[in-house]
Amino acid sequence: MDEAALPTALQEALTTKTAGATGVARLAIAGLLEIIEDRDAFEQAAAILGARLPGYAPIWHIVNAVHGDEPATALPRIRAELDEAVDKSVAAAARWVTDHGGEVAVAPSSSIVSQVLARLGTRAGDDGATIGLAGADAIGPAEVLNIKGTAELADRLPTLVVTTSLKLVPEHVFSRLGAPVFERIPLRAFAAVILDGEILDPEDAGRRAAAIGR
Repeated sequence: MDEAALPTALQEALTTKTAGATGVARLAIAGLLEIIEDRDAFEQAAAILGARLPGYAPIWHIVNAVHGDEPATALPRIRAELDEAVDKSVAAAARWVTDHGGEVAVAPSSSIVSQVLARLGTRAGDDGATIGLAGADAIGPAEVLNIKGTAELADRLPTLVVTTSLKLVPEHVFSRLGAPVFERIPLRAFAAVILDGEILDPEDAGRRAAAIGR
């Protein structure tokens, strides 16, 4: 399938530099739903997404839904769950930052972290920062995949990963994800992980990733 023939939302999912993994997932679902009645185009588009966006855990979940028994039900459900989960995680992260106090430094290119800063009414800045915030493109049983610069932030400051359970994948999937702009960081490097509004010890988040598909 020629990528130029893809719905606009899918083309944006493939090319955006600013949406972050959550925004890319929303675009991918919107575009796939536009062509769901054309089974061949639907499955070819999903294959393109999987091949072109190898660093995004949500795409793995979305492609699985495409090949599932009821994609017309599964894809809107993923989108609804994602929207609700993001809202909960943003609120929980804002409370965590408020409780811990101090200035905030962030890893770049995370839409959910931008929402946390907006909720707090503050801007990120390295000068005097005492807390780090990062998103995640994927979380496996032992590591986080995210934009380069995340490891340095987590090494320098107690850093909170703010994301949703759509970023969790088992090890056999996590090991295939990645791109030159991403790096893998041990979960133990982070202070905590927020999934769907729940504040977890990083090891607990890893155990949830390991349990997927069992």
